Amino acid sequence: MTSRITVFINRRPAKNVGVSLEYTGISSLGFTRTFYTNTEGIAYVEHRSTGEANVYLNGTMKGRMKTPGLEVFYL
Repeated sequence: MTSRITVFINRRPAKNVGVSLEYTGISSLGFTRTFYTNTEGIAYVEHRSTGEANVYLNGTMKGRMKTPGLEVFYL
């Protein structure tokens, strides 16, 4: 499965931001590997789990999202 996360900084797409998801449910603990945003500020994060996940940008938790899904975050 894949979730699409778009990151902006100062209203512009943020390139090379490290994005990972953390699953904290009983059956799906752990982090995805880190994926990086492209020139359009988009990271396609591959994962095996579904449901609520914490979203980390450059190692700092920035919010939560339902996965698989699409979400936008701002730095």
